[in-house]
Amino acid sequence: MSRLLCIIDGMTDASFSVADYPLLAAMRSPAQVQTTPRGQKTESLTCILALLGVSTPPPFLRGYVEALGAGIDVDRDDLILRISWLALQEGRYGAPVAAPSALRHSCAARYHCLGGYQGLLILPGAAAMLEQIRVRPFFSKGSNKAADLRPQGLPLLAQIFDQNCAEGICPAFWGQSRPVSLPPFPGRAAVVCGSGVMRGIARLLAMQLLPVPGATGDVDTDLAAKLATAQAAAEEYPFVVLHINGADEASHRRDAVAKHRFLTRVEQQVLRPLCNSRHTLYVIADHATEPSNGRHRGGPQPLFYHAMGK
Repeated sequence: MSRLLCIIDGMTDASFSVADYPLLAAMRSPAQVQTTPRGQKTESLTCILALLGVSTPPPFLRGYVEALGAGIDVDRDDLILRISWLALQEGRYGAPVAAPSALRHSCAARYHCLGGYQGLLILPGAAAMLEQIRVRPFFSKGSNKAADLRPQGLPLLAQIFDQNCAEGICPAFWGQSRPVSLPPFPGRAAVVCGSGVMRGIARLLAMQLLPVPGATGDVDTDLAAKLATAQAAAEEYPFVVLHINGADEASHRRDAVAKHRFLTRVEQQVLRPLCNSRHTLYVIADHATEPSNGRHRGGPQPLFYHAMGK
């Protein structure tokens, strides 16, 4: 028998009610878990690492984890940043939009389109500037003025921002990092996911990453394929992480209807079959994501638990 941890990214929000999801409501909810480590920002990387037992991750990690997830080679002295591409209108940024295939300003930077609204920027040999850079993640609290997203501390990065902030689109830089290492996850464990950050976490912690055809990390992901892969993994590994990301993406797009519709599908197509298995199932959000503004919110998250015969 295996333990399955199903992390539904961004599942909760201010209007979330477990009564809307009968299966979750019928599961045991023994605890509220503080998923954001003390002193850390509320974002998927830190919250998921905390759920996996890494309560004090290095402060600069996100970009490198995204590179790991995408299979992008980086050198130890490279500076790596995530880019979220956002709609721009009258000096204010809005919901995420499709990432361009290339930057307007290239210079010595390497740019990778990660699909959807996501991109990765690598500045070779610039890791020494890591702690001097000041950026504001678009999903954090504050105004939605595009000017507030302009990076500080590295003129080259500010120049790239200025030259790519035009024609209805704006780059939001965040997650600056350099390559690091962490101790491996204790015990044999497998990861089933579609999102880049979860793939990167699996590789960072030396967990077995299982391929899932059709796993997109969004609401169009192939839930049947993810379920089948998780069920097969549970027969081989004592611990399986099933990460489902679509609710978070719908929230970032400020689409509450799509979020609720997706969570309903997850309950019926994934959680119900797992509850009928012989394995122990845990369900939790890494953090809340608000469809009203597209931003993450910290605070304790409800843990749901089901074991056959208990």
